[in-house]
Amino acid sequence: MNARAHALVDTLLDSLGELAGANAMSVHARAAWVIVLITASSDEAVINLGEELGLGETEVTITATQWWRRASSEGRRGARVLRVVVAGPHHEGPPPQGDAGEASS
Repeated sequence: MNARAHALVDTLLDSLGELAGANAMSVHARAAWVIVLITASSDEAVINLGEELGLGETEVTITATQWWRRASSEGRRGARVLRVVVAGPHHEGPPPQGDAGEASS
């Protein structure tokens, strides 16, 4: 691995380290779009990161056996569509009372 690869890793780790409560980040990019997925360590971290990054309200995603909180937003930069998603840990069972109204499935 050369110095450029090390510098890339350092840049990505610095960016991740600046996001309190984030424990992973992935970037997927094409000519027309970019998706950044940030995995948060807790539901509180999803809420805080959503506010910090201007992603708007969080929502609860529900499947048959699990639920998780996420915040996301989509915008444009030039010709590219940008989407940033912060997703929290998965929880077993139904969400707490009061969260079902924000649910999406």
